[in-house]
Amino acid sequence: LLIAVTAASLALLYVRRIPIEWLPTTAVAAVIGLLVAWLFHSFATTRLLARYLAPAPVVLFLLFLFATPAGAVASSGGGELGSPVQPAQPAPVVMVVFDELPVASLMDASGDLKTDRYPNFARLAADGIWFRNAVTVEESTEHSVPAILTGALADHSLTPFAGQFPDNLFTLLQDSHHLAVFETITQLCPPALCAGLGISQTPLLRDVGVVAGHVLLPDHLSAGLPQIDAGWGDFGTATSEFDLISEFRENFEADPRLPIRAIIDDIRAPVGGQVPLYYVHALVPHHPWQVLADGRRYPLDEERAPGSASPGWGPDEFLSQQAVQRHLIQVEYADTALGQIFDAVREAGIYDEAIVVVVADHGIAVKPDVEHQRRISENTIGEVAAVPLFLKAPGVAGGVVDDRRAHTTDILPTIADVLGIELAWRTDGVSLLGPDPQRTESTTRGRNGDVTYGADGAETLEVARRLEHWFPSGDPWDLLPAGAPDLVGEPVDVAELAVAEGSVDIELRDIYTAVLRDGDVMPARVTGLLQGDFDGSEILVVIVNDVVGAVTRTFIEQERPQFQAMVPPPFFTRQDNSIDIAQLLPDGSLVLLEPRR
Repeated sequence: LLIAVTAASLALLYVRRIPIEWLPTTAVAAVIGLLVAWLFHSFATTRLLARYLAPAPVVLFLLFLFATPAGAVASSGGGELGSPVQPAQPAPVVMVVFDELPVASLMDASGDLKTDRYPNFARLAADGIWFRNAVTVEESTEHSVPAILTGALADHSLTPFAGQFPDNLFTLLQDSHHLAVFETITQLCPPALCAGLGISQTPLLRDVGVVAGHVLLPDHLSAGLPQIDAGWGDFGTATSEFDLISEFRENFEADPRLPIRAIIDDIRAPVGGQVPLYYVHALVPHHPWQVLADGRRYPLDEERAPGSASPGWGPDEFLSQQAVQRHLIQVEYADTALGQIFDAVREAGIYDEAIVVVVADHGIAVKPDVEHQRRISENTIGEVAAVPLFLKAPGVAGGVVDDRRAHTTDILPTIADVLGIELAWRTDGVSLLGPDPQRTESTTRGRNGDVTYGADGAETLEVARRLEHWFPSGDPWDLLPAGAPDLVGEPVDVAELAVAEGSVDIELRDIYTAVLRDGDVMPARVTGLLQGDFDGSEILVVIVNDVVGAVTRTFIEQERPQFQAMVPPPFFTRQDNSIDIAQLLPDGSLVLLEPRR
């Protein structure tokens, strides 16, 4: 039986690749397994061959563990790694790495920081330097974060563990600083130095089982397995690419606020006489977008954002801009989180003397006809490559906007420069406090190939101008379909409206009738399915307590007419709110869509 199962599993590796949809691959593999078992039982030569091959699993296991990047996982837990030094000018270090944050999301069309929307980014810019023309050298987190923490480009075959990147910020300062490090996707801080933080240590056999399923099973059987391309472990809790953050429901990643709260708790905890280093990779404003500016969340009823052709975007521009709207709302939460971190640092009495670095690992492209929203291409430079980079350091003048081309590999050399450290390893970056490197072009490396582009930042300004076109006031709540009037805030006597021929089924309707103004959940997103003759071009208004809360447009997905809209929290004035949907006719009148029964 063991031989039959083993042979069938190996057979699946090849049978599953036969491009015949009707072929019952599992049955064919089972027949091959039974055939091998019969050969073993019936012929001494087969049994002799199997006996000689018996050591192969042990040999293959040792090769896998010590001759592949998997060895990094085993070797990063013990012993001293890196090149620790004693800084000549020790200072506290605070680093915040945001995820999926293009710098254009913080800008107006002129390239200036939106200080009214993002007061805490503005506060940091006033206290330090804003490197407005910064770009990431890598498109994906598992490569971009090591570039930030080591100052060097890395072989893409390496895994983001300390054993593969022994020389990094954490190992450099392990002897001189108290480390409070909160990583999420990477683990460059050795567990011996940062025990209890970052990636959870999950059961190995469960993860191996998930990986084996992806390797062995045919597509129609492996489709329902947890994804394995969104992290480095704990696969059993993630069910799809868009549940990249779902495992955080049990750890720290389902709720993107938890890593921020955790690092704030660390900042407020006493550290004795040691100089602290605080690091957090905050998974905001990373999708799925569901956090409001004040930190409350709104429920999600989707596996992917409407309009997305996972992992890219379809041709409907308004749907992509509705996703941008949700992204921008969560960028406001990133600003709120930054303020909370700054407040904690000030309470600890170390803000003035601290080196503060705020950066993003990469951006995200949310616009029509993008093949992959996180891949660098000539069409996504301004969204994926251009990232925010702010630096505050003791003795460095504040309120400076620096338009030199900065790379994320420059961050560690700059920190080392402030601390008076001479790095013992080669870096690809330079200190941003030194001479201008006079870069005329930059390259961002990606899975679909590297993209090289100029250093004038034109792509970023193009994105900022597009954002201002759709959000002219700068307020992410002010989004209207093309040609639609701004009726938000207008009173409507719902009882006097004529009734339309179609009807509407508002999803999660019950959540609007149980709103706690001081609760953790605010149902700011209204979605629903429509029944009737809708072609995806109709203008709808969402009426909350007899006031227009949003103007939106219908769309068709999976052959079903539907709608979505973001309604500002102030419209939910009571616990039991009434929600009505009306269609705006060409003559300017409203007709009520009756609730579907």
